[in-house]
Amino acid sequence: MKYSNKEKQKQELNFQLLDELRVFVTGTFAAFTEDVKSQIKQNNGYFQNLDGEKGWIIPINNYQNLITNIRSQYTDVIIKQLPQLLQKLQNLNMKEIKYFDNGQLVTLKYDNMINYEQIDKALHENLYQYQRDCIKQGLKFNGRILIADDMGVGKTVQSLALASMYKQNWPLLIMCPSPLRLNWQDEIIHWLKIHKTDIQIFNSGREGIRMNAKIIIVSYDICSKIKDSLMNRKFQICIADECHYLKSPQAIRSQACVPILRQCMRTILLTGTPALSKPRDLFNLLNIIRPDIFGSFKEFGYRYCDPKLSRFTKGIDFDGASNLKELHFLLTNYIMIRRLKKDVLNQLPEKRRVKVRIPGEASQIKQIDALLKQLGNIDIQQLINKDTIFQESSKDQSEQLPTINSILQKCYMLTGQAKIKAIKDYINTLFENEIKFLFFAHHQDVLDAVQEYCIQNNIQYMRIDGSVSIEQRHLNVQMFQNNDSIRIAILSVTSANYGITLTAASTIVFGEMHWTPAIMMQAEDRAHRIGQVQCVDCHYLIGDGTLDDHIFNKIENKMNTVSNFIDGQKQNLGALEFSANEILIKGTQKASLISDKCESILQEINVQSSIQTFTEDEIEEIYQILESKKKSQILPFQPKSKQAEIQQENINLNQVDLSSQIKNQCSSLKSQLLDKYLSSNKVKKEVIDDNKELNKIQMIIEQNNLIAFAKPQKLSYEYLQSRLDRDNKSKQIGQKKLLLKPANQQSISKINIEPYDQILN
Repeated sequence: MKYSNKEKQKQELNFQLLDELRVFVTGTFAAFTEDVKSQIKQNNGYFQNLDGEKGWIIPINNYQNLITNIRSQYTDVIIKQLPQLLQKLQNLNMKEIKYFDNGQLVTLKYDNMINYEQIDKALHENLYQYQRDCIKQGLKFNGRILIADDMGVGKTVQSLALASMYKQNWPLLIMCPSPLRLNWQDEIIHWLKIHKTDIQIFNSGREGIRMNAKIIIVSYDICSKIKDSLMNRKFQICIADECHYLKSPQAIRSQACVPILRQCMRTILLTGTPALSKPRDLFNLLNIIRPDIFGSFKEFGYRYCDPKLSRFTKGIDFDGASNLKELHFLLTNYIMIRRLKKDVLNQLPEKRRVKVRIPGEASQIKQIDALLKQLGNIDIQQLINKDTIFQESSKDQSEQLPTINSILQKCYMLTGQAKIKAIKDYINTLFENEIKFLFFAHHQDVLDAVQEYCIQNNIQYMRIDGSVSIEQRHLNVQMFQNNDSIRIAILSVTSANYGITLTAASTIVFGEMHWTPAIMMQAEDRAHRIGQVQCVDCHYLIGDGTLDDHIFNKIENKMNTVSNFIDGQKQNLGALEFSANEILIKGTQKASLISDKCESILQEINVQSSIQTFTEDEIEEIYQILESKKKSQILPFQPKSKQAEIQQENINLNQVDLSSQIKNQCSSLKSQLLDKYLSSNKVKKEVIDDNKELNKIQMIIEQNNLIAFAKPQKLSYEYLQSRLDRDNKSKQIGQKKLLLKPANQQSISKINIEPYDQILN
């Protein structure tokens, strides 16, 4: 790419706030002359690389002095200062909020201080410490807070507990997506012990507000129909669940709900995905919480949305991201509280992702290839990053974009169709291995194909898509959770990615992906949430020659951007990639995952593994039986010959604690193999780390003639991917499973104990 002389000489310095004490200085290369660097150093500045972004850090007390010096000496340097809104945010102990609404000044005064100690004792005892911290933060912000905790952490109970601290402001209004109304009723009754008759759930826009109701639950869609009634009621406290539904100022639901939420004395917003893909998604939520500060999108957009001239319109495109470190500081210190599951729920098992390559049907692949060629040299990844790319085109877009939209929409549909046969083959293996799982897809024909497959093969299933009523949705969830015979939940990725708990399964298969990372994360967390006791495995089925690679890359890129300013660090999906043949081994009782490197190590140490489950407790019991058997075979010491002396030496060796020696040998082997083979691959290293120790134990058990083994099998994928089980003791010690298949299992009482030195040799 060629640049003009003018562009080469551009001198620009940008200042963004890192925290209450430091400012981060970045800019163009030409701006950082030796004189400018000298000025920065004189103001106690130092160079720093922050998560890949290089710049200079100066104390905030020296910020104004540095600005003054640079302006006076270097007139050609463009300086982007800290915004005025930062000055407005300095007063943490806010006493009032003033903002203009339709030309009228609105003032909300806060003169009462409520302490956490006033919370209901029974409620307090049932909260985790991090949930108590959330309530304290909400009280600090006078009940105006965005609770953006990771999905599955417990935002519902936190919001209800915080709302219970402000009962003087009740009745409580709760806004939520329509399918969640019954869930909210159940949670209110459970946590706040409020009788069902004191809760009003709106089922239509023709109902009136009951004056004696303590809590009113209304969907966003109905809100738009009864906006005037809700405004006139002048609610003083409100909870808005899944508030990212209100991110678009132009949406009808936003125009109806935002004024109601802004006028409330206490406003509690809930979402696990405060920004679906970019900073502009946040503005409407910030405007609700602090309309006195975030009153103008223009000020926010030019600071945090990296504005550029649009390629398709004549206006400014605010779909970018800028000054993310400063935005993260503002959110976490003045507006939002957010904790990730990995930080606050140590007992919750991991979530692991794998990309699984599957073949696509040739006819659909050819159609996709032909359609993509029509786009010419246009970068598909850039196009697919536009949120509207799979939606109806808006009026202000150019004539070119609808054509591009239709091409990519068709490719997206063909992508699903191309994978249907391979999807059936894949889930068939899961059924054969008796795995209960969730299946997500987007298009109806893919969901229908999986459902028809289940019907043809007499497999019990449940299904949730946009056509399922709220009541039936609730019943389907309960059936799946409580009925082991229901093997699969067939779910629409856009209709069933929120508001339901499906922890009865720990495996998730994505037959199709959505292009928004937040929706994918929400879908994963239907199983990965409180109540799940096993590791959650997420299988992304990637069709060769389809649009899948582009969509997956887009998810990764957007997740990286959003996590940067929401969580303060870049994150990605971290998925390993395997072929369907590598990840699923047909004919076994469990799905198997094994890499080439795993295979080479297993072959080198001659490990034999097969398929019946032994827990760590059962292995320990085997040790005890072995030791008990050894002791019963100990003879008096009567050496009469060299052969007798050798026999006695063997007996003495048998008296050594077998389990201790085994563990030492396993530990040594583990260290050697890790150092030798796996120093460069952290994820696979972890897999082998578990696998080696148990296989060494298995070898010793074999050599003790405990069990005669059948043909060697690969180690179980379920074991490799899971650390915990439902047993309470296993939660504490970390259960490890050994999968064996007995060919001719002998009675343990008839075990012949070989000398231990022969075992190790």
